[in-house]
Amino acid sequence: MIIGIVGTIAGGKDTVAEYLVSKGFEHVSLSDTLREIMQENQIETTIPNMIDFGNKLRSKKGNDILARLAFNKLKGKNAVLTSIRQTGEIEFLNKQSEFVLIKVDAPIGQRFKRLISRHRDGDIKTLEELKEIEKKQAKSSGSGQNMDDCFKLCQFEIINNESLEGLYKKVNDLLNKFKSKNG
Repeated sequence: MIIGIVGTIAGGKDTVAEYLVSKGFEHVSLSDTLREIMQENQIETTIPNMIDFGNKLRSKKGNDILARLAFNKLKGKNAVLTSIRQTGEIEFLNKQSEFVLIKVDAPIGQRFKRLISRHRDGDIKTLEELKEIEKKQAKSSGSGQNMDDCFKLCQFEIINNESLEGLYKKVNDLLNKFKSKNG
């Protein structure tokens, strides 16, 4: 099974992925794949730079390039792919067997607090900046990010507005749905 995760900035995508890793899943991030390419090209990995570089990369190599590169890294039967931000990536992944796409989200106030507390290089520093970046990611044409359209393609949604235990319960409930659905 391959679980794709889309979601808002600091919504909990990586937390869900880490939990799935503890359940035996392999994790590959499309953003980490992009960061590797940017570092090879000596480009600073800020969020605005990643958006710009990712858009240019997709324009040159196809809207599914990051999904193809990440998919090629998978070694195990069960995997989780995070940082999906383009419908071309989802179209590629939908062609793979046993692929499921879920959305992970949380209220914007909680997400901003998480951003401030995690101290990740290149992260957003103000609530206004978070809103501006998400607006840019929401809808663009061609090779740009189109999160709104990605969200529409999700089969399931997790609202990450509780404790970690509450989040893990929601993930377990989804895993049980997948198991019962796939026999």
